[in-house]
Amino acid sequence: MTVTPRRTGPRRARTSRLRPALGVLLLALTVLASGCATGSLRDEVVTVTSTAMAAPASSAAPTTKVRFSATPAFGTTDLAPDATVSLTVFSGTIADLTVKADDGTTVTGALSDDKSTWTLDQRLAYNTVYTFSGTAAARDGSGSIPISGTMTTVKPQNTIRASFQIPPGTTVGVAAPIVITFAEPIEDKAAAQRTFTVTTDKGDIDGSWGWLQDEDIQNTGTKQSIVHFRPAQYWPAYTNVHVEAKLAGVNYGNGAWGEEDISTDFTIGRKQVVQADVTSFHMVVLVDDKVVKNYPVSYGKESVPGRATVSGIHVVTEKHPTFEMCNQQFDYCGVNEKWAVRINNNGEFIHENPQAAPYLGKENVSHGCINMGSPDAEEYYNSALYGDPVEVTNTGVAMSEKDYIYDWTYPYDKWQALSAL
Repeated sequence: MTVTPRRTGPRRARTSRLRPALGVLLLALTVLASGCATGSLRDEVVTVTSTAMAAPASSAAPTTKVRFSATPAFGTTDLAPDATVSLTVFSGTIADLTVKADDGTTVTGALSDDKSTWTLDQRLAYNTVYTFSGTAAARDGSGSIPISGTMTTVKPQNTIRASFQIPPGTTVGVAAPIVITFAEPIEDKAAAQRTFTVTTDKGDIDGSWGWLQDEDIQNTGTKQSIVHFRPAQYWPAYTNVHVEAKLAGVNYGNGAWGEEDISTDFTIGRKQVVQADVTSFHMVVLVDDKVVKNYPVSYGKESVPGRATVSGIHVVTEKHPTFEMCNQQFDYCGVNEKWAVRINNNGEFIHENPQAAPYLGKENVSHGCINMGSPDAEEYYNSALYGDPVEVTNTGVAMSEKDYIYDWTYPYDKWQALSAL
């Protein structure tokens, strides 16, 4: 039997044989744990290092939450000059803001109490670039951001003028309508009407705008849009009236836009009303509801078709010391009559007619006018104002839309139906 001698000498520590295995085990566990955390083992790379874990990197600089929104959005083109323009800052305030036109003009706006919203408070010009520049600051002090952008207004294909028929400083009668005439037809009448305001020194007046049919007023082949304002009742006497139509920048449709703002100031004078009952053969004049004159007159000869004085509330529109009368239907022209006061565009006047003198106060013989004698015709002429009502009654023919100012032939509720709003 052979005996193998026992090896003598120092024994190795047992742990030296286990360390590589333990390292492999830990590595396997680490890979397994990593794979379970991601749900997949594909392309996972795990780096093991014996060095201590590095200290975390310093945190990034805090970012601000402030932001803003412009209405309409920056970059907008074809902006209507009367559009609502605003800029709102969220989680912050408007620290500063300047809005300038491309000609260097600064436009104005109003800042809300909390300084978060700026709203334009003036209309813009056509075909202009407006540049916004400023700063929005966070409420929590975390920082600020610049405000920068542009908006461009529309370049109109066509602008249309409008005008009032009552000149500034004029005194008119209690039935005078306010008339605005546009140089061309406009499609969006409601857009125009929204800009109209009527104010008086006696407070609000119950009244309404009414759009009449587009008409070729000048006989040029071009129709024009026309709108009238009349009160529910006659204007209060001795009233100061201010009217505005802020039409610049208004989109009328079909490529047409408002050219400019217009306004006028006028005064309602004394309340003079003419009562013209054709069956009485007299014309009664009331001033401030008191009878001041009772003139013998002659109205239209109703028995002959086309010669009646039409019934309805007429309105004085013109006065002429001498006027050349012409009525081709009844074969006369070039007849000059004195003290002619036009009350209708159908040819009806109140005027002197010496030939009717035998019939005044007795019989109706005219061709539709109200004939007066002398000196009554001159006296009435001197008392009449544009806008005085002449209330003709008891004839068999009523006023119609063929007459120029037929506003008062409508009951008020029917007149209101002519509004575009």
